[in-house]
Amino acid sequence: MGTRRDNITGQERAQIAMEVMPTSRPYGTVTRLARENAVSRQTIYTISAVGRDILIKNMAPGPHGPQPAEKIVHVDRDRLVRSAVVLTGAGVSQRDIGNCCDAMLDTSVSAAWVNAELAQVEAVAAQVNLSWKPSNYETLSGDEIYSNGSPNLMVIGNDTLYIYALTRQPSCDGETWACVLLDTPESPQFSSDAGTGLAAGAKTAGITVHQLDWDHLLRPIWGQVSRLERQAYALLEAIEERAAQFEQSKTSKRLEHHLNVWENLNAQAQQKIVQYDQFSQLAQQVDDQFALIDLNNGQLRDPLASAAIVRSVGKQLSAWKGRIYEKLSANLTNWADGLFAYQPGLSLALQLFTEQWGAEATQSLFCMWQIESDQKRHPKPLVYRQNRQSLWEVHLTKAVNCLGLEQLDTAWKALCQVLDHSWRGSMLCECVNSLLRRVLDRRKNSDQGCLELFRFLHNAYSFARGKRAGHSPAELAGIQLPDDPLTLLGLVAKCQSNSLGF
Repeated sequence: MGTRRDNITGQERAQIAMEVMPTSRPYGTVTRLARENAVSRQTIYTISAVGRDILIKNMAPGPHGPQPAEKIVHVDRDRLVRSAVVLTGAGVSQRDIGNCCDAMLDTSVSAAWVNAELAQVEAVAAQVNLSWKPSNYETLSGDEIYSNGSPNLMVIGNDTLYIYALTRQPSCDGETWACVLLDTPESPQFSSDAGTGLAAGAKTAGITVHQLDWDHLLRPIWGQVSRLERQAYALLEAIEERAAQFEQSKTSKRLEHHLNVWENLNAQAQQKIVQYDQFSQLAQQVDDQFALIDLNNGQLRDPLASAAIVRSVGKQLSAWKGRIYEKLSANLTNWADGLFAYQPGLSLALQLFTEQWGAEATQSLFCMWQIESDQKRHPKPLVYRQNRQSLWEVHLTKAVNCLGLEQLDTAWKALCQVLDHSWRGSMLCECVNSLLRRVLDRRKNSDQGCLELFRFLHNAYSFARGKRAGHSPAELAGIQLPDDPLTLLGLVAKCQSNSLGF
């Protein structure tokens, strides 16, 4: 009989090795063990030798400090399919997946094999996505992304980041996107950029609250402020350089030339500085309307008055020359009302909050939240920050006098839970779309199956950081998942395909 007897457990083999290895073992020990286990004496000696080798190997001194545990990975088909799925989710191309498997697992796979296996997994992922039924009620946001000449529409929940829809269509007209939006759950608000196709789809689908994205407005505005500032500084530097050249000149002709150039640059610089100052003031007027709370009265901003201010800035920019100002003027004028579509829903949520905690206390809490939010958005001068800090302390004192410390903490958490929602646009959806972009860019040909797999992986895997850390979008949406989500795609659980080997 050999050492591969299945009825002799590992613990029994270890006991045999410990009894045989000592040189002072009693006479007849090997014979007794061979008789008790129904094996030959040579088998007993072999078990003892294996045990001695294992002890010597594991007792050898290793490198100092913490070291990663060594594992023997059993490379089978399931391990390779799992690797292909995970690498695809990370944006690795199908051809590069074969290179990764060759380098990490010492196993070569062809691009055709990877494509065939992924096709099967994508089909299962589509069925799983269809079977999931989220149970939460949240605002939604959508964003279009193009790949291989075709439009793709993603719709996510702003609270959970759960992807409710991710589809590729031959066109991006209103009827097409309306059909997609009608398949999404009922939502109190839908946010998107100012794309005409998606806007038409939201209108056709009967979405009552369609919120336009503030980021698409503020980003080019502040980008132009930065460009004007750089241009002004560049002209001032050119003036200093020309003045230095004037000082070094000796002939009257060169002096006259440098003086003329200096005067021309100085006139341009003064004009650019004036333009920068005027435009930055207009940009700040628009940016001030981004705040949810008006610090003057501790209430939500009046949507009609705020929209009128935005349109007024757009009207002023219509007189400026340049394509960028024409575009900004048109956006400010046409988007003004849609930028404040969130107001009714937020007003209703805050009204319930005011009824619970009182008007005076809630106004102070609203102002505290807005001051903290403003400090996170833009770096402010020291004097501005000191004034805002003093104002924050005044409102804190009022809130403590109204509520007390214990109720203040409860009310503050409840308020942040409401105001920290994504009310003003589709930024979250665009962030998730940026993750999809790296996957689509790595594939010469992408189809609906590719989108279904991305949707499954995004919804199933937990966030590593942030306020949602430790939870997946699916779990936040009320869907129960196994410990290893890839088992839903028909793969063997990870603990079975990556066990330790001895």
